[in-house]
Amino acid sequence: MIRPKIILSKCFCQPVRYNGEMVKDEFVEKLKNYVDYIEVCPEFDVGLGVPRKSIIIVKNNGSKRLIQTDTENDLTDKIIKYSQNIIESLKEVDGFLLKANSPSCGVGSAKLYKDGKFISKTYGIFAEKIKEKFYYLPIEDEGRLKNREIREHFLIRIFAFAELRELLKKPEIKKLVDFHTKYKYLLMTYNQKYLKELGQLVADGKLSVSQKLMLYKDRFYLAFLRKPSPSRHINTLLHIIGHIKDRLNSKEKKHIFSLLENYKRGRIDLKVIVELLKNLSYRFDNEYLLCQKYLEPYPDELNV
Repeated sequence: MIRPKIILSKCFCQPVRYNGEMVKDEFVEKLKNYVDYIEVCPEFDVGLGVPRKSIIIVKNNGSKRLIQTDTENDLTDKIIKYSQNIIESLKEVDGFLLKANSPSCGVGSAKLYKDGKFISKTYGIFAEKIKEKFYYLPIEDEGRLKNREIREHFLIRIFAFAELRELLKKPEIKKLVDFHTKYKYLLMTYNQKYLKELGQLVADGKLSVSQKLMLYKDRFYLAFLRKPSPSRHINTLLHIIGHIKDRLNSKEKKHIFSLLENYKRGRIDLKVIVELLKNLSYRFDNEYLLCQKYLEPYPDELNV
């Protein structure tokens, strides 16, 4: 698989936290082996040093300010400028994995204060600027990735976008057709409207390959914005089963549909059915199904 390129908070790699420590996270450590990453730490990179006085986000006259509590130093403009420089420097990126609860990097997990009291959770200043610019890319922190569905959604997107990025480097109609074929059932699961539009775009005989790819890229990103519901997965699973059901005996069919019902009721994990269908695809040597990214959208080793 193409290695995704992500922005990763530096504190997962070096001891640059405000307390001089490095963050250890099991999933992040495993992910490092499968992605290329650029390390960032807004607070350290703007020269605040390690260790450093704590920083909080304060709501002041309707705006958010980043304040160093001991010194009352306002670091907002400095962090915003840093964020803008990072944004301008990024030529290729497939996603962001930042530090939870950080006033600069937290993805909806940073604490917001007013008049010395905690009032709500919010985005860190850096994370907020990144989200504004790269709204179509996955932006998460390690805290949110403890949730299995959010983690899978993140992984599916960064690996899909990495492969799309590679496709854009060499515009060829055959590669675009192959790419769209591989992602048919993932697109069906995430957004059937965009699946139809992308299929029409690939088949359009009036546009050049380069024109097709530029339009395809924009719609492909948008198709993956929201993680799909169980009912959407069931619809896709039924389509996949349709390719092999004639080769199954009555007991095998009954077992598969029993698994679908158990998944629908939340009794088993989706992965149970996907692995069974993958096994059956190998058994029947069904190349069309085996090429589908739905059955293996990212390395199995990242399933934790």
